[in-house]
Amino acid sequence: MASVDLGVVRAQLERWAGIHYHEGVTVSDLRPMPGHAGLSFGFTLSDPTGILDRLVIRMPPAGVRRSGNTDVLRQVPLLRALQRCQVPVADVRWWDSDEQWFGVPFLMVSLLPGSTFIVRDPDPSFALAGVTAASVIEQSVDALTLVHAVDWTVDLAEWQVPIHLDAEVKFWDPLLAKSADPAWIDIGHRTRDLLLNAVPELPSVGIFHGDFQTNNLLFDGGRLIAILDWEISGIGAQLLDLGWLLMMNDPESWADSDGLVGVADADSLIARYADLSGRNVEAADVDWYRALAGYRFGVIACFNVMLHRSGKRPDPEWDRIAASVPALFGRAAQLLSR
Repeated sequence: MASVDLGVVRAQLERWAGIHYHEGVTVSDLRPMPGHAGLSFGFTLSDPTGILDRLVIRMPPAGVRRSGNTDVLRQVPLLRALQRCQVPVADVRWWDSDEQWFGVPFLMVSLLPGSTFIVRDPDPSFALAGVTAASVIEQSVDALTLVHAVDWTVDLAEWQVPIHLDAEVKFWDPLLAKSADPAWIDIGHRTRDLLLNAVPELPSVGIFHGDFQTNNLLFDGGRLIAILDWEISGIGAQLLDLGWLLMMNDPESWADSDGLVGVADADSLIARYADLSGRNVEAADVDWYRALAGYRFGVIACFNVMLHRSGKRPDPEWDRIAASVPALFGRAAQLLSR
């Protein structure tokens, strides 16, 4: 996340709230929210009578091109369509392209209670509620079927042109070329070629989240209440989401897999998705998407490790993830060769 003066943000919010609520509204409990796409802050609005609202504001960094994950207004029609179809998402409360308030466009949603589930270090509230990792993953699959059931041709016909799978694979070429380790480029190219040689025909096309993992799912009392962080969502092959969820919880994809315990096995989760979605989905069908997910995250890691080690965007978390890059590419190749 870019460096931001919270005092400036608070003053901007209070000026905005003075017009959109009433004069004298104050901002408290202002803090950065988790995530890496753009800027996101939770805050509380109050006046002498008490709390008026709890919100999250999302903004792009100043000076960047507003497209893809930095185009926060792109999420508005998507979130509203998902909510109409009973998908658990936060309420969209305010949005505006007028830059007079924050110097950039913005989106505000309701601030919800609860915690996301960090697989290697879950919040203690989950254990206190008797909630297991397997239960969390099963609820995640259940929610994913709701996302994939939304008819994008009705609700989002003009939102985005569908992304073809070969284009999705090739999209990552420029980032792989900037890898922190030249050896990773060679491994990545081999996995990339295997993917392109086996692109599935006639995939189920619709809304996909793009980063569907338990870090982006909000639970309260052990119950899933919202799917968060739709910055890289799109229209395309939906099984990418299932492949991504499985990859994130696959011990063979990670060098530090000791923390991945108690997660339901892939075959049972695929069967659960098939049963709830009513789709004829076999484990073999999902292997390509699991491989794409591993390749995709492997490339993202290659690029972000470079940014970290070069000092352009320091984040020690990428030092931990760096050890898993060969495993991610290798596991993807293995899935494609089964």
